[in-house]
Amino acid sequence: MAPIRSDSIVLSVRTRLILTMLALMTAVLVAAGMTGYLLELATLERSAAVQLDREADEFAGLARNAVDPETGRPFETTSALLRTAIQQRVLGAGDGVLGIVDRRIEWTAQAGVPLRLEDHAELVAAVLTHVNDETTTQGRLRTPEHDFLYLVMPVRSPTGAASGALVRAIDLRVAQRTLEATYTLYAIAAVTVALAAGLIAWAVMGRLLAPIARLREAAESIGEDELARRIPVRGRDDLSALTATINGMLDRIQNLVEGQRQLADDVGHELRTPLTILRGHLELLDVNNPDQVWATRQLALEEIDRLNRLTDDLILLASSERADFVMPVPTEIAELTDETFELVRKLAPRPWSLDGLAEISANLDPQRIRQAWLQLADNAVKYSPAGSAIAIGSEQRGAEVWLWVRDHGPGIAEADRQRILQRNVRGELALASGRQGRGLGLAIVTKIVEANGGRLAITAAPGGGSIFAIVLPVPSQPEEVKP
Repeated sequence: MAPIRSDSIVLSVRTRLILTMLALMTAVLVAAGMTGYLLELATLERSAAVQLDREADEFAGLARNAVDPETGRPFETTSALLRTAIQQRVLGAGDGVLGIVDRRIEWTAQAGVPLRLEDHAELVAAVLTHVNDETTTQGRLRTPEHDFLYLVMPVRSPTGAASGALVRAIDLRVAQRTLEATYTLYAIAAVTVALAAGLIAWAVMGRLLAPIARLREAAESIGEDELARRIPVRGRDDLSALTATINGMLDRIQNLVEGQRQLADDVGHELRTPLTILRGHLELLDVNNPDQVWATRQLALEEIDRLNRLTDDLILLASSERADFVMPVPTEIAELTDETFELVRKLAPRPWSLDGLAEISANLDPQRIRQAWLQLADNAVKYSPAGSAIAIGSEQRGAEVWLWVRDHGPGIAEADRQRILQRNVRGELALASGRQGRGLGLAIVTKIVEANGGRLAITAAPGGGSIFAIVLPVPSQPEEVKP
């Protein structure tokens, strides 16, 4: 299966983000536009209704006074009243007026008024049904091209000879068209803003997502043979935190892979010698020679015991990579030193001595540290002259506590002090004693000490020999408050 290019993934992510952003922006703009349009439409209708009500009051006042403002004399006819009322009206583009006498259109709006109500038969028919009503009637008539809000104000002459009505109408569609034009401009502006925001966001997101492309490319380039490579961390944003997290994950993977490789090397190296010895002796074994059979049997049992110890050590080294390899707890160093001293005295009949006790508490795994300390004491027994003195002790030195084993062996050359800490390296300890060391003891000690946050130090002992010290951090002591 061909690998997916990082460019296509970033492009896809960027496209989805842009589309999501545009969808949200469009939804917000549409909701805002529709809400504003509906509110403006409702305001427009309320304003038209208020205008008609105001004009109805004005006409009612004129009819009650029944005095022609031009002559100062009473109106002689209904027609004269309607003529005067129409002449007083100031009409806009969507306004119209009629004067009806005896169900006939007697008066119309002045010339030049765009809305001619007399030309709309449906509206005329609708208002004629209300000219004889006792009270003013307000109604609405919608046609394909118009939306009329009208008012019919009946009136009678003083003599009662003629009846009529003043008809006032407003075509809401005229104002609606103006409103629609305004919100058409709003829609054009909204689309323009959305497209501009999309283009800007496309460029910005391209720059923001570029580190993801570099991150993926770098991660793809890290193979099984290049586990030491890391991704550069740039900046202090979320992507930088993600890069640091991936680098941490690579550290753990590298440790696991190297641990597996080292374990395989250890198995191959450490098990080869006893297996070769067993095979060589069995091939040369004379089954008819009881003494040789007995000797070979004893050697085979010794090598099998050695294989068991090697297996236990290899399992311990493999488990040292686990997070629960050590379980630190507050531990009294002096008490741990006394307990360890009692155990090392049983390793071999030597003149054992206790150099010192550190009266301090440290956070460590006492079981694992004791195991490492005993391993150092066992090495001192193996690689120092028989009957020579061996001492252990503990001491606080600044922010560290030292747990050591001091012997009177041949010592270790300074150039080999770091080399012997590696697995499968037999330094001066094995060469000086003429014995064949297994090479895993110090590796196990190193793993235990490092898991407890410490280090293993090797120095020369005064008067000859070596000092192997487990160096661990201790918590800082609070300053004493003077009274």
